Amino acid sequence: MRLINFEMSKFLLLLGASGVGKSTIINELKKLDPRFVYISPFMTRPLREGEDEKVSVDKETFKELEDAGKFVIVNELYGISYGTPYEPIVDAFDSGNFPVLDFPISRLDVVKKIFPGQLYIVYVYPPSLEILRERLKSRPERMRESEEEIERMGESKETFELSVVNHEGHTKEVAETIYRGYLESLTKESKE
Repeated sequence: MRLINFEMSKFLLLLGASGVGKSTIINELKKLDPRFVYISPFMTRPLREGEDEKVSVDKETFKELEDAGKFVIVNELYGISYGTPYEPIVDAFDSGNFPVLDFPISRLDVVKKIFPGQLYIVYVYPPSLEILRERLKSRPERMRESEEEIERMGESKETFELSVVNHEGHTKEVAETIYRGYLESLTKESKE
């Protein structure tokens, strides 16, 4: 297994409830700077329409990859297995790129242990619960879980490098805010 070269990069994690626009923000970040590389997770569900940056595999293939140590972390969400692959992360860092992933807050403690001091963590909030409900009206299970996550965030002692609200029509500005903060964190690290 190759070691990760963290020289001038950090792993950008976008956290937030389903439907807050994390994927859209990632796409905007990639437009701002081509060094942002989305780490495509493997998963045990079929791709949704228009979803092309994830890798769908059957449960048997997923288990084989997991057993072979190909994933940094595996998590279950809504009865689906997700695996974050190790090699694309290493490749991104080795190439001087900025790996980015949308990630469940429930597994944040694990990823912090794997990448100590090498994470830039952003929590994305919806503009309101009403807007989130509208976005998730066809997925009621996700809405319940999203409401619970937002409620837990209000009680959480967890700290992030940045928290943002993703207002309708302002995703580009949100991505620019994240980008500025991310670059500042790299500059700060290089001076220390």
